[in-house]
Amino acid sequence: MADLRRIIEKHGPFASVCFDSSHDTEDAARQLQLHWHSIDAELESSGARPRMRRLLAQEIERHPPARGRCGRLLIADETEVLADERLPSPPDVETVRVSPLPYLLPLIEVESEQIPHVVAVVDRVGSELYSLDEHGAEFDETLRGADHPVHKVRRGGWSHRTIQQRVEKTTRRNLREFAREVGRLADSVHADIVVLAGEVQARSDLRAEIGAQGRNVIEAESGTLAPNSDPTALDAEVRELLHRAAADRRRQLLDRFAAELGRPAGLAVTGLAGTSSALRAANVERMLLNRRALGDRLVLAGTTPGPLISPATSGWAGEMRRADEALPVAALATDAAITVVDDATPLRDGVGALLRHR
Repeated sequence: MADLRRIIEKHGPFASVCFDSSHDTEDAARQLQLHWHSIDAELESSGARPRMRRLLAQEIERHPPARGRCGRLLIADETEVLADERLPSPPDVETVRVSPLPYLLPLIEVESEQIPHVVAVVDRVGSELYSLDEHGAEFDETLRGADHPVHKVRRGGWSHRTIQQRVEKTTRRNLREFAREVGRLADSVHADIVVLAGEVQARSDLRAEIGAQGRNVIEAESGTLAPNSDPTALDAEVRELLHRAAADRRRQLLDRFAAELGRPAGLAVTGLAGTSSALRAANVERMLLNRRALGDRLVLAGTTPGPLISPATSGWAGEMRRADEALPVAALATDAAITVVDDATPLRDGVGALLRHR
């Protein structure tokens, strides 16, 4: 995931391009090439200098899209490409801009879906661990436990009972080792969710080990450590679990915002003027923004990212900037979090904020 903080510390102008980069037809490569020529022409007419356009064209050529429907966001200044992110679906509206500030909302929206998590695919002797932290960094590792003996024998007598006990002891030792490593990895990425997949009995026993640590643990029906197994089904199941978790988190946030807005001295404001004022005072804990409702509104922005003021207010020196660019930059500059919401959330002017204090 692109480093948003690093982007806002750069100096413009920036070229921001968000478009449909789907590769789902036989002539997709040719169509993408034609599409990019059109985008490049629009960048040129918008004032992008040759070097900026060349950097973007080289990035497109170096990293062709994966198969399937998707979108793509690129941001560049005149020295480098600052962001090149694959979006999970094509954008509703194509964006091609050259402006003093970067257009960060598509990146912020993708980041909000990135729930820190750990996935453990296990059997009695091994575990493959995958994780994602809050910044989108991925980690993976493979563990092997003590694997002798792990297969139960089918004969009776004292020999059977002795080997059976050794099998159970080895399996428990392996699972305790896996549980410790899952816990360590979950702590390191601040995981909200731990997903367990693989052999049914192994994942159930591992859940019992992890459960004592008070983690949010979910068992997946897909996934196996069998050689040459296809991870597609597990990937899809994990994506759905994370999507639900992100939706739940957003719903809780909106419930809190509505409750604060309803209190006489609640820690919430709605509207461009109130939100801009809170940003100027570095008093925004989390900004809520509806792209469609915010539309093409403008704000006055100062020479640093932080100070913003509503265009309706006079007597303040600043430059007119698009609100959908300036507000996110100002929020990030003051360490405020940002949540992109849909039309079901009523926000005056398409923007609101939870405050740090009154």
